[in-house]
Amino acid sequence: MEGDKWMDIRSDYKKGLSYKEIGNKHNIDWRTAKRYAHSDHKPTYELTEPKSSKLDPYKKQIDVWLEEAPYSAIRIQEKLEELGSQCKYTIVRNYVASKKSELDSKVTIRFETMPGLQAQVDWAHFDEHRIIIDGEERKLYCFLIILGFSRMRYIEFVTDTVSNPKQ
Repeated sequence: MEGDKWMDIRSDYKKGLSYKEIGNKHNIDWRTAKRYAHSDHKPTYELTEPKSSKLDPYKKQIDVWLEEAPYSAIRIQEKLEELGSQCKYTIVRNYVASKKSELDSKVTIRFETMPGLQAQVDWAHFDEHRIIIDGEERKLYCFLIILGFSRMRYIEFVTDTVSNPKQ
């Protein structure tokens, strides 16, 4: 509470206003108005240490689970019950939501390179797709290259991964 408001409450009380009237005027509870009206000095607030939680022994394990996969709070609750936890779903849900928001806010740093310096190459095989060329059935492969600087992609579908073509 601001110092001016505390002084105004004391002044209003000395003028004869009731606690309820002071509360309504300053938009506070009448009990708060009473406490401030009788206080000889400006009220100060001190933070108390957080209370322990039933979830405290399991928080590190929950963090590990969230790092390895985006488990839902329901699934984490089930895993905790398997470990013998007596925690209710609400406390698990609130903790998981706060940790997920922290994980989402982590900054991703891109790996930057100079032009022409680096590329990533990958091959893929499509088991379900076959190509018939000259009456012969062949497997279908995909060649993919991504340039490091521009992130440009080149994709080519081929039926043979051998580097020297038939002549």
